[in-house]
Amino acid sequence: MSSDSHLVPSSDESTGSKRKSEEKREKIPIYTTSIAWAAGRSSIFTYLSYFGVVIGASPLEQSILTSVRNLGSNIFQSIWGWLADLKGRKLVMTIGLSTLAMTIFLTPFVSNPFELVLISIIMTSLGFSFIPAWVAFLGDYTSEEKRASFIGFINSIGTLSSLFVILGLGWWMDSSPFPFPAEIALYAESKPVFFIPFLTGALIFTIALASELFLKEKYTARKRTVIQDELHLSTRDLISRNEPFRRLLPINSFFKFCMSMAWPIFPFVTLRVAHSWLEVSILWAVFNLPRGFGQSVGGIFADRYGKKIVIILSRFGYAIVPFGYAVGLVTGNVWWLLLVNIPGGLAFGAEDTAISSYSLDCSTVDTRARYYSILLTFEGILAFTGSLFAGFLVEILLILLGITDKDPQFEFVLVVLLLLITGLRVLGAVLHRYMYTNPLDFELEKHLGSLDQ
Repeated sequence: MSSDSHLVPSSDESTGSKRKSEEKREKIPIYTTSIAWAAGRSSIFTYLSYFGVVIGASPLEQSILTSVRNLGSNIFQSIWGWLADLKGRKLVMTIGLSTLAMTIFLTPFVSNPFELVLISIIMTSLGFSFIPAWVAFLGDYTSEEKRASFIGFINSIGTLSSLFVILGLGWWMDSSPFPFPAEIALYAESKPVFFIPFLTGALIFTIALASELFLKEKYTARKRTVIQDELHLSTRDLISRNEPFRRLLPINSFFKFCMSMAWPIFPFVTLRVAHSWLEVSILWAVFNLPRGFGQSVGGIFADRYGKKIVIILSRFGYAIVPFGYAVGLVTGNVWWLLLVNIPGGLAFGAEDTAISSYSLDCSTVDTRARYYSILLTFEGILAFTGSLFAGFLVEILLILLGITDKDPQFEFVLVVLLLLITGLRVLGAVLHRYMYTNPLDFELEKHLGSLDQ
C-alpha cells in the first residue's frame, strides 16, 4: 500500500463532505427567499399607510384600511395552514408570493381609500398565506432544541438585508421631483412618488417567487389513516386538546388588540414630525436593524433561557414605542421616534422568533402550520377590532371637541390616544406571566401521568 494512502479521504469522509456541500446548496434559496420576502414586505409596510393618508384617508378611514390589512392577513390563515399541512408548504408559498407581486404592482394606480381597501383585502388574504407555510417550512429544517435559533437566524438575514432596500427607496423618493407631504396641501402633488416603492416591491416579490421554486421541501404529506385524521381535525379540536396553546391564544390575542390600536395613528404622527422620505426610511431602518439583531439573539436566548421570558420582556419593550411617539409629537422632534424604534425593533424581532417557536412547540410535525395559522387568525381578528376601535375613538373625540383632523388641535387627540395605548400595552405584557413556561414539558408531564394510571 502506498505510504500516501492516509491522505486519501475515506468513504465516510467523502460522504460527509458531500452531505455538507448539499446542505449548503439547499440553504442558498432559503437565504434568498428570506431576504426577498423581508425586502418586499418592507416596501409594503413602510409606505402603504402613508399612501393611505396622502390619497385622503381620514383617521376613521385609515383605521379601516389598517383593520382590513390586519384581518385579511390573518383571518384565512387557518385555511392556508391546513392546506400547507395537507398538500405541502411550497404550494401555499407560491400562491402567496404570486398574489403579493401582482397586488403591490397595482397599488399605486388606485385613487381613493375605497379602492385601496379592496386591493388590500386581496393582497393580505391571499398574499400573506406565505407566512404560516414559511414558518412551518423552516420548522421542518431543524430540531426542537435549536428551532428558535434557526428561525431567528434565517429571518434576521432577511430583515437586516432589507435595510439597504428601505434606505435606497427613501433616497430615491427624495431625489424625485415630487414633494414630501409635510403639509396637507402637498398630498396630491406627492402621490406619484409612491410608484417608486410599490413597483420596486413588485419586482422583489417576483424575485422571491423565483427563489422559492428552488427550495427543497422536507415535509411530505402522509397518507396513513391516522395522519389523515390529524389533518382533518377541526380548529376547535386542535385548541381544546392543547392546554399550553389554549392558554397562549387569548393572552396573545388581547395583546394584539392593544398593539393594533396604535397602527393607524403612527402615520399621522410621522408625517407631522418627519421632514423627508429619507427620514421616514431611516425611522424604519432604525427599527429593522435592532429587529434583525433581536431575531437572531432572541432565538438564542429563547433556546437557552426559555421562550416565555423572551416573549414577556419583548412585549414590555413594545409599550415604550407609543409613549415615545407621543413625546415626539409634543416636542416636534423626530429623534424621539428614532430613539424608541430601537427597543421597539429589538422587541419585535425577539418576540417574533420566540412566539412562532413557542407555537411550533405546541404542535406535531403534521400540525405545525395549522397551530401557527390559528394563532395568526385570532391575532388578525383582534387586530382588526383594535385598529377599528381606535379609529372610532378618534372620531368620537373629534366630534366632542368640535374639530377635524385638519386642525392643529388634532395633535392633542393623537397624544391622548398614544398614552392610553401605552397603558394597555403594559397591561397586555403583564398578562403573559400566565403562559405555560414550556409546552414540551407540559405534554411530557401529561404523558407520564397517563402512564402512571
